[in-house]
Amino acid sequence: MVDKSFEHVIPFHQIQTSTGEIYRFPLVTVFIIQPGGNRVQLPLLFDTGADITTLRHDLFPLLGLAAWDVGTQRQTNTAGGDQPVTTYEYSARLEFLGKAKDCPVQLAVLPSNPLYLGLFGRAQMFQEFGFGFWEKDATLYVTSSP
Repeated sequence: MVDKSFEHVIPFHQIQTSTGEIYRFPLVTVFIIQPGGNRVQLPLLFDTGADITTLRHDLFPLLGLAAWDVGTQRQTNTAGGDQPVTTYEYSARLEFLGKAKDCPVQLAVLPSNPLYLGLFGRAQMFQEFGFGFWEKDATLYVTSSP
């Protein structure tokens, strides 16, 4: 029988508006490991619908780039958009819960959000983990030995 136990419990980040509405966000901490070995911490929205990790375009210096739009241009569909958006794809070393991998990363013009800097997508990194997602309890469960 497959064991579905989880070593990591990540509660959603919760905010309440001035009108009393409560919003919950599955935020995770991901590190970019720069070529010189520096680790930069990024709060990202855990997004099972995102194929590739997507960061705000103004984070291009973290990847050692001179500009955000010098990579491979792509057209990407978004969950809420009617038209594809232009992104630029790069490779970056990402670390999540102690596991580091070279992953594709897109830079895109994203709305500014004080809680997170982009979307943590599936490519390369998700295959290293097993995830359980309990919306009612506002909790993300993660195992590094799926």
